[in-house]
Amino acid sequence: MPFRSLLVLRILVVVCSCLAPLHTTPAQQAAPQAHTSSLGARFVDVPGTTVMFAIWETRIKEWNEFLRQQKHPWSYQAHFQQSPEHPVVGVNLQDAVAFCNWLTEHERSQKLLDAAQAYRLPTQDEWDAAVGLARGRKKTGFTAEDRVLDDQIFPWGRNWPPPAKTANFAEGEISGYNDGHVYTAPVGSFTPAADGLYDLAGNVWEWTQGTEVRALPTGTLRGGSWAYFRPECLTSGYLYVVPVDLRAPTIGFRCVFDDKRRTARLLAANEAEEKHALQERLKAMEEGRKVDAAAVEELRKKMQAKAPGDPLPDPATLKPAAADGSAYVNALGMRFVPLGKNNGTLICITETSVRDYEAWLHDSGRAWSSKPSFLQGASHPAAGVSWEDAKAFCGWLTQRERASKLIPATAAYRLPRDTEWSLAAGLKNEAGEDPAARHLGDKTHFPWTPKPGGWTPPPRTANVDATGIPGALDSHSYTAPVNESVPNALGLLEMGGNVAEWCEDPWPGAPEERVIRGGSWLTFDKEELLSSARAHALKNTTRANLGFRCVLDLSPP
Repeated sequence: MPFRSLLVLRILVVVCSCLAPLHTTPAQQAAPQAHTSSLGARFVDVPGTTVMFAIWETRIKEWNEFLRQQKHPWSYQAHFQQSPEHPVVGVNLQDAVAFCNWLTEHERSQKLLDAAQAYRLPTQDEWDAAVGLARGRKKTGFTAEDRVLDDQIFPWGRNWPPPAKTANFAEGEISGYNDGHVYTAPVGSFTPAADGLYDLAGNVWEWTQGTEVRALPTGTLRGGSWAYFRPECLTSGYLYVVPVDLRAPTIGFRCVFDDKRRTARLLAANEAEEKHALQERLKAMEEGRKVDAAAVEELRKKMQAKAPGDPLPDPATLKPAAADGSAYVNALGMRFVPLGKNNGTLICITETSVRDYEAWLHDSGRAWSSKPSFLQGASHPAAGVSWEDAKAFCGWLTQRERASKLIPATAAYRLPRDTEWSLAAGLKNEAGEDPAARHLGDKTHFPWTPKPGGWTPPPRTANVDATGIPGALDSHSYTAPVNESVPNALGLLEMGGNVAEWCEDPWPGAPEERVIRGGSWLTFDKEELLSSARAHALKNTTRANLGFRCVLDLSPP
């Protein structure tokens, strides 16, 4: 099956440490609170990070100085008038990184910075903190309620439409809203956020960067722009994934100032406070819930690890799985919903993520020998996983949660059975005694609701090979984050794409093979994307498009 054609650019970035978000402490408050670049850009401290953010998006006058001194190849012209105080537009990711690198070297040559100081683009975690999301500002204590709120909140609050003069959005497209600017606005035209940052919503989309030096086909923009008006695109947590070479009149960037010595001081100042808070929480957990202290400590260590991705929930905030089979969030933050009424079977709404799979690898002392060669973030699905390793993950998770009293001693995690997977995809009343007999029995049903008059998946319903499907749109060249697509009627995501998923069942007549369900990022054939389609492979098989999701079985064995 052919791979997608990719446009890959070499992106030169300043390597930055992957730092977990921090609470604001007295020590952090005492640290330097402002910095000004040689171009007049002002930087301020942001709670939850160890960097300082530019209060404005990078302005045209700063960009023109970069072009004058660096002779950077760039000739983009916006179709509207802008002043030197407007944000620069038409920059791709490589342009933005080149500016940060130039400004760093320029100020080092002027003895304004030393080798420990640099300008760069913000990471996703840092941008989360800047816009006020709980996942960016809370190092511990991140709850399911926080996760829900993060998915709903806007930079200005929870109200829609936004209050008058909030930010520069699409002129006239939001009923009753007018901001006075048809295209971009001069930076600082609207009220800043509490931390002094302007235009975290609207004006121009802002590039972010990863934490590794990699050649990537896509990058992520944050914050919306003057041309956007749809609520779902303007939430604080919205990620706009685009090709890294995209230049558009809606795209700009802002810089952060990173001082490694300052970072070290902040980390040291927070250590004693975190240890004390951890001891208090563990004491309360052990006294109030009588859980296994060793299991709690193990969970806490995992939570404290400086791993990328969404923060893990605090075990103290978790409720044990209910016997009635109601929705449940486990200690890894995996969310489960009932598969049926009163049957005690819960299914994870997402495929198992890289972060969760790597937690098992770390605890088990194993290596991920078949990890795909393409870059995957912590929130992407674990791919290159055999059926045997998927089962081992389920067994490990079962023992962890039994020990911490979050699930009953008779409950267990496992892979979904073939019939359960069908129900999860919305396929009911299949005929056939086994998976082989049920294969392609229904040739009309897809895991998504097709567009009228066709079978093409609507946008954001499935990460498949859109290059081979007429009319399909897909911004991901490989896997996509497990929590970004539109859910089906049961609230489950990516039942029809991203990675194909292992099931419990052996394939009839082949006891060493196991059933595989669902399409993947490599799939474009209509028949293979039907809900009734099955595949099968040896249980030790690993492929770059093959992963799994878990079921929690609360019924007695």
